[in-house]
Amino acid sequence: MRNPWKRSPLGKPNEKKGIRVKALFFGINIARQDNSSFISLQLRPKTTERMIPLSILLKTGQYDIQISDKPVKVVVRDSVVTVNSCVDNDLTPKLRNQPPVVGLDLHSRKNRLGGPSTNSLLVLCIDDYCLVVQLKYVGKIPGYLKRFLGDENICFVGVDVDRKLSRGIPSSPDPLVCNTAVELSHLAARIRKKPSLLNGDIEALAKEVEVHCETAASGGFCAPQVNHEARVFPEDEVKALVYDAYLCYQIGKSLVKELPPARKLPREEKKK
Repeated sequence: MRNPWKRSPLGKPNEKKGIRVKALFFGINIARQDNSSFISLQLRPKTTERMIPLSILLKTGQYDIQISDKPVKVVVRDSVVTVNSCVDNDLTPKLRNQPPVVGLDLHSRKNRLGGPSTNSLLVLCIDDYCLVVQLKYVGKIPGYLKRFLGDENICFVGVDVDRKLSRGIPSSPDPLVCNTAVELSHLAARIRKKPSLLNGDIEALAKEVEVHCETAASGGFCAPQVNHEARVFPEDEVKALVYDAYLCYQIGKSLVKELPPARKLPREEKKK
């Protein structure tokens, strides 16, 4: 068969009935119709993931669990719009009636190519509510979440927070910035004026402030292995994901309540 793209000596394209050339390249159709001397470019729609309607999606990913015999609501979110909704409608209103403390935890995934690990899950807990953000699927950091983490009036407490925050985020060039993230042991040592607490683990800190801690040694909660890259989690794995952040919040809240009322800052003198 002769090449239909080869030009004749006279400069005219060869024409042959029944020949149709079609090439696919990065979502573009390059087609040459019969008896024509031009090439038409046709954009074809890319294959996209089927989306669940937002009204239904907001009702999914909700878990009612028990931690230390207390009910806790956990919400798992994997998109920018649903994360923004939870931050604006759930997390922020919770702080209005609670001390300005948020339990924080990050779960990482290992790099299969041997590179540094990256954060795949972010957990934020206030009172009886925990939000789990699936960073791998969210992509860029949602605007409401970025502003919430950047609020310097909130004390974010966790364990090993500096190392965890230094890890990157999959599919996003932006790091998680949280300037008021504090190591729980450091906060406890300063408030209780006990240097020995600087090296205390989460169970020792819970005992210090008389917060009940479920431990495997006492026949309590035994955390299962969790696939941090999963899209959907069973209930027992959800409890394992939020447990440390929830416990950090309870300990941090108890510590902050021991502090005296904040002094009012002096007003600046009015310019004459």
